Amino acid sequence: MEKALENHAERFVSPKITKEYDVTRAKILIGDFLARFEEPCTADELREILTVNETVIDYFTYVQAYEQMLANAMIELDESGCVRLTQEGGQLVPELSELALKSLRDRALESAQSYFSEKKNQRDTQVCLLEHGGAFGALCECFDNGRLLMRLTLWSADKELADFLRAGMNADTVRLYCAVMDCILGAKAEKQPAPEQSEYEKRLAGAAREYAKQSVQNVCSCKQAESGFEVKCECCAQQKLCELEISAPDEQQARSICQRLTHDSTLLESIVGCVLANRAE
Repeated sequence: MEKALENHAERFVSPKITKEYDVTRAKILIGDFLARFEEPCTADELREILTVNETVIDYFTYVQAYEQMLANAMIELDESGCVRLTQEGGQLVPELSELALKSLRDRALESAQSYFSEKKNQRDTQVCLLEHGGAFGALCECFDNGRLLMRLTLWSADKELADFLRAGMNADTVRLYCAVMDCILGAKAEKQPAPEQSEYEKRLAGAAREYAKQSVQNVCSCKQAESGFEVKCECCAQQKLCELEISAPDEQQARSICQRLTHDSTLLESIVGCVLANRAE
């Protein structure tokens, strides 16, 4: 079999994009991946990992290979719908793995890690537009395995401005969380040349500066949570402008953050700036 593969390499490898289209080698890639990747994958997840953007295997070749492996009892589905190698499949994989390019076998693992990392990010973040009492809020929530890291809501009477803020939050939620925490903890970021602002950005930045000059009150509190402590801060003038909840590892840090936020007259301006910078990058 190995000699036949070597003699007809053009059937299996596309020199242009370095992907294998041969069904036999596709089966080897599927088996090698299942043997090496520790996290269980459903049939849909496995197909997505190995075929998205033809990362590892061409979609139609994958379908043929997968169906043949099921029919030949090389793979099976467990009670939860996850694909696993059968005993026979597990015995064959080590003998045949070297017949598939190592770069493709490694790329399959990289694709899986990227896929599950993206799924985790989607589970751990939520960005949406809220409406309450004629006001519109841009909400961003960040979690880590169910533990709240940050819940930020910026309110506006203008729905278009609120949706603009929502888009800014959604550009990169992890980067936004880090930027907001840097502001809260007083970390100094390197100043970058300010890009030319759009009309929306000018309106938002101007409104935040105006509110900062008014009698804006930050009402902050902290409480114990299931894991650590949570700090909650509301920034209000004649109406609620900003709501912020963040986690802290212990009571001392929670109280320190709470005190800092209570007396921060530029909190709203700083947070709006973080959202605008998040959108711009």
